[in-house]
Amino acid sequence: MITELNKSEFYRIRHITDKYKNIEIRAVVSGNNPGGVYVDHPTEPTAALIWIEGQKGFQIVGNAQSKTFLTGLEEYMRNNIEPKLLERDINWVEIGLEPEPWDKTIQNIFKKHHLSSDTQHVYTLRGEPQPIESQDREVHIQRISYDLLKSRRLENHSFLESKILRFWDSTDSFLEQGFGYFVEDNHNVVSLCFSAFVVDKTHAIDIETLEEHKRRNYGAAVAQAFVQECLQKGIRPYWDCTPENAGSIRLAEKVGMSPDFDYQISWYGLF
Repeated sequence: MITELNKSEFYRIRHITDKYKNIEIRAVVSGNNPGGVYVDHPTEPTAALIWIEGQKGFQIVGNAQSKTFLTGLEEYMRNNIEPKLLERDINWVEIGLEPEPWDKTIQNIFKKHHLSSDTQHVYTLRGEPQPIESQDREVHIQRISYDLLKSRRLENHSFLESKILRFWDSTDSFLEQGFGYFVEDNHNVVSLCFSAFVVDKTHAIDIETLEEHKRRNYGAAVAQAFVQECLQKGIRPYWDCTPENAGSIRLAEKVGMSPDFDYQISWYGLF
């Protein structure tokens, strides 16, 4: 029987998730970042489907031959999970997986759906980041702080707060475990780079520059500031992106990061 675990029970799949490189699943299971866990057995799970709130998607781990998942996951998703996604205006199911051995299993479980697949790249630091100069003479790079978040002095404070709360239960939780940098222009955040997921000494990066402020190297500047602090504190930065996002790949390489591993994303629409 497929069971949704309470957060206090997530430890029951640590023996499964500790084997995986994807820090998003370990961040959820450790309780650092919000998400949910669905397992093939309530007390002795061998396979798990993990909801990663910050990514609005799932990852599937463990025994790819779990009979419970093979025979019951599609129906469980249809009856218990998909309606909740639709209520949140999420019109797709996205599942991250290791191609071996999960690809064929996923195809079999969701054979009633038209599954699409792609590859995700993960980059990590392999050397010192290079100095980066903005096209503007002065770039005001600041660290995200308690005072900044509590003062609400920025005109687009809601943008900054919503970015953080996509990945964290609260801004206080973010400040306790993560950090980040932003570029300020005319009392607005125009580019930011921060810890989206945290496990031990690994921090997954989320980065965004507002469209009207792109092509000024702001993204590279905040990314470099983030990576420099990682180096100073012995933190391992982790950068996840799609192969189609050439800009993100160039930026990762620009701050000294290089490919670490790939994993597969499969998805289907909810119509």
